[in-house]
Amino acid sequence: MNKGIPYLLAVLVALTLSAGWAAPVLALFEHAATCLGSGGSLDLVRLRCVPAAPVALGWSFWATLAVTSLLVMAVTNRRGLHRR
Repeated sequence: MNKGIPYLLAVLVALTLSAGWAAPVLALFEHAATCLGSGGSLDLVRLRCVPAAPVALGWSFWATLAVTSLLVMAVTNRRGLHRR
């Protein structure tokens, strides 16, 4: 193997890094890590951070909870848990 090949590869790597392509790529990774670390999600199409939305319990949750509790009370009352 030629002894000059490692030096040639080192020069090529230095020229590639100095071309300026590494800085935007590293900035994108840092932006993604910051966004994901704060609990958001990264929109890769627009390259922006979408913050995490708070979870709101809507009317369907409360209606389901009320119907379920009424059904449980009706079933347990019919089975005679409160016998005299």
